[in-house]
Amino acid sequence: MILQHSLALMVISPITAALIIRLLSKFEHSDLVRDSITFIGILIPLVLLLLTPLDVDIVYEMGGWPRPFGISLVLNGLSRVMVLITGIVTLSTYVYYVDFLDREPEADDYHFLFLFMTAGLYGVFLTGDLVNRFIFFEITILTTYVLLTFIGSKESLRASFRYFIIGAIASLMFLIGIGLTYFYTGYLDVGALSTEVPLLPTTARNIIFVFFLVAVSVKLGLMPFHTWLPDTHVEAPTPMTAVLAGVTVKTGGYILLKFYEMGFDTALVQNLFVAMGVFTAVFGAVISLKYVNMKRILAWLTISHVGVIAVMLSLWTPESVGAGLLYLVNHSLYKALLFLSLGSFVYLYGTSDIRKLPIFKSNIVLSCTLLIGLLALMGVPPLNGFYSRWLVLSSVNSRMLYLVMMLITTITSASVIRIILLSSDEEKNSEKSLNEGVMASLVVLAGLTSFLGVSVSLFLRNVIEPAVVSIFGTGMGIASSGLELQGIYSFHGMSILLTVILGLILSLKRIEWFDWSEGILSNVTIRDSVRYIIYIMGFFLLINFLF
Repeated sequence: MILQHSLALMVISPITAALIIRLLSKFEHSDLVRDSITFIGILIPLVLLLLTPLDVDIVYEMGGWPRPFGISLVLNGLSRVMVLITGIVTLSTYVYYVDFLDREPEADDYHFLFLFMTAGLYGVFLTGDLVNRFIFFEITILTTYVLLTFIGSKESLRASFRYFIIGAIASLMFLIGIGLTYFYTGYLDVGALSTEVPLLPTTARNIIFVFFLVAVSVKLGLMPFHTWLPDTHVEAPTPMTAVLAGVTVKTGGYILLKFYEMGFDTALVQNLFVAMGVFTAVFGAVISLKYVNMKRILAWLTISHVGVIAVMLSLWTPESVGAGLLYLVNHSLYKALLFLSLGSFVYLYGTSDIRKLPIFKSNIVLSCTLLIGLLALMGVPPLNGFYSRWLVLSSVNSRMLYLVMMLITTITSASVIRIILLSSDEEKNSEKSLNEGVMASLVVLAGLTSFLGVSVSLFLRNVIEPAVVSIFGTGMGIASSGLELQGIYSFHGMSILLTVILGLILSLKRIEWFDWSEGILSNVTIRDSVRYIIYIMGFFLLINFLF
């Protein structure tokens, strides 16, 4: 009986928990009661998802009204992927931060808003019509805006205000796009639109999608709609940064896929997003080389990687979409891990300057989790980031795009190696300590980052493949077993390992046998970065002509 209504409960349970907490705030209550209610409200959707069969698509028609005229919730292969990531990231970040929240006088408000934000994210991924997707889209924007101001500093207020204004513009464009879609088709249900939109003239589809483009690009953080993302990631509280990088920016990718699925996949739209994605991916990676603030470095690398995701989704083949989805999932996990680990370093040592962080001389568990996240970000096997890149390289449909992806991976590796080599080697003591909740969250995320690498065949077969089939009706057509070792020894695997070596070279002015620290580029200029890119691109072109 519960599973029959599981989709509704996934959205309702966080809202119900939020309303109970708001009611409790009027009376005397213990922190344990409030924390337990919040934990249960966040946990229930994840448990319900894990209880639903992987090979069954579920459509829940609210109030018994049939599609396409009633409100419906849909759980298929694609939405299952997004709900899974939402559940893991929100639960991990809450457990990570709950002890810090108990010390705050406005903890009830934070719990209330965090639960509503979680419900909004579930709603965006599960709803089957455009209007309710817009409503849940707005819930995530409004609650995130308030949560970003939780620190109360001038910088966080400025960043959240920018996020709110740009988000409001995106919402307006989204709403106009919905109005035009209804005007031309008479439907709002995604299933009905997938048969009606392809019948529209190409010009009409392009005009309608211009409005949707702004909303999708803002959510993804694609250039030139990215301006909200760097400052927001730097100034936001640690758990919000993890949720933003892990889930919120991915809503844009999900919405883009749904629009393609509805029939807005015209050549103009696809080429536009491929171009925007390539531009975003390359320059996001380049700009990350400028900074020594690790939060800002990771923020720009997030911009770069959502560009890669946009490219893979916009190529619109089963192989590329599968690669984009795997990249999205893995990026969500190791980016959440990185921001939470970095937040712990900032808490202990009061800085996010990579030159002052004792990455290798801190708490052994904290150092290991941060290092796992960095290695996954760089694409070192057998962590999940390696197989994301492997599937991307095996799915691109042109040599030039292959070289561009290699270039992006090289610059990312250079940025990560620079973090590692510039980190402080001084012994630093901190009077503060990390509690069990913080360590548990980091260990779980690090474990998942490692597990999805060593079991990539299992994950592709049971999660990514059904998502691709739900979109195209056919799978990716790649081997469903043995990728863990085959991927490392394949041509694409060797190419990724080559980018790690080239990234090391890019991050150094010169390589000395023992002392590398003097040669590290502590503040790379844009001019130097472009020059190095030209050198490496020439090297890749040489390989292209030879092979």
